[in-house]
Amino acid sequence: MRSDLQEHMAIAHRELGMRYWRCHGTLSDDVGIVRQGANGEVEYTFSGLRRIIEAGLRSGARPFFELSFMPSLLARNPNQTITHYQGITSPPKNFKAWGSLMTRLGEFLLETYGTREISKWYFEVWNEPNIPFWTGTREEYFQLYRHAVLALKKVSPKFRVGGPSTARAEWIGEFLAFAKRTRTPVDFVSTHIYPSDVAFVDSDEGEVNLLGTDFLYRNFKRVAKEVRAYDKRLPIFWGEWNSSAGPFAANHDDCNNAALICSTLMGIEEYGDGSLYWNLSDIYEESRYHFKPFHGGYGMFSVDGIRKSAARAFEFWHSLEGERLKIEGLPGEAARGAIATGDGNKICALLWNHCEPGEKIGPWQVNLKLAGGTKGKAEVHWILPGQGSAYEAWLKMGSPANLRATQLKSLQQASKPKKTVCRINRDGVIQLKIHPGTVCLLKTGK
Repeated sequence: MRSDLQEHMAIAHRELGMRYWRCHGTLSDDVGIVRQGANGEVEYTFSGLRRIIEAGLRSGARPFFELSFMPSLLARNPNQTITHYQGITSPPKNFKAWGSLMTRLGEFLLETYGTREISKWYFEVWNEPNIPFWTGTREEYFQLYRHAVLALKKVSPKFRVGGPSTARAEWIGEFLAFAKRTRTPVDFVSTHIYPSDVAFVDSDEGEVNLLGTDFLYRNFKRVAKEVRAYDKRLPIFWGEWNSSAGPFAANHDDCNNAALICSTLMGIEEYGDGSLYWNLSDIYEESRYHFKPFHGGYGMFSVDGIRKSAARAFEFWHSLEGERLKIEGLPGEAARGAIATGDGNKICALLWNHCEPGEKIGPWQVNLKLAGGTKGKAEVHWILPGQGSAYEAWLKMGSPANLRATQLKSLQQASKPKKTVCRINRDGVIQLKIHPGTVCLLKTGK
């Protein structure tokens, strides 16, 4: 409900092309849905949830609705909690009561927003039940999912429901085997992946061992194979990903993260149907709110609203328009890559040179030739340290914890990509030098 967070949501939709938003705790006690009446009966009140949903809808994006956490009145053990916001991780005392909550929730949403709108949303059961966000067993999670999807589908078959929303891309085969065995509906598969060996760090520390983009691609391929064996038409959504799972890690802030995002999106495009980057903003309470301008938060926006390199990467991707074009002579590797599009009059090419963990690499000399032919000059936009990535400019300032107005203005300027012009030779070749950990967006035509 914070106005600055709502502003970040609106920018993400308008400038970065974000079409959906996902968040934890939609059913938690602070939303006030499940309450005990005067005579001890369970009451349902959805006004708090409506305010949250409508604040999100005003941004222009729609909910990817995560069904979590367990209301205390329904929880088998309400003292089992996680993170600063104390989300209850317990299974329900009985699954019938959980199903009743799903029914009442579905009825409220359908009556409030209508079938046409609801049919465009997604409903995901829980968050990462294979790590401490869930203290039940795997089979109990499957029952949680089954009761939720059956209840919502009974209200309207237009509810799109999926799971298992696991960390480390686990339980996919087991989840789909359960669905097949019990004839439980699944409208999409969602799971999470980070190129690090940390499942979850419930602390202020973010030290991680990074595994690189190849780790991501191996998991993208594995999950796609498992899902396609079940149903070739079933959508795969990578519901969380970033350069690491540690909540406070500098690789979330630096320029190289933009290159990691570009590489990851190429893998998702090949092996998935969509994704939700974790996360929107450094205004984030999982490990308590932090207010230092750059503290290694997951967000695309700093707490002061500075666009980080991650935001610029998505901004570049959002500018790609038209048909996919062939690019000649590029290396077949994840860390260095390119994508190009065109609509007949304008061609855009996005290129990146990601620094893999522990790797020292030099500039990437590119002779770029796009199918269809180009001539004249090309406009090039760059995400560079201190020019498109403000983190490095903040370090040069001495990493001030409290920004003066002039410093904030300077960092906002440093967050803007650099703009240059390059020539296209007679053969239609564009020569570029892409330095390690940077990204460029090339545009030709009008």
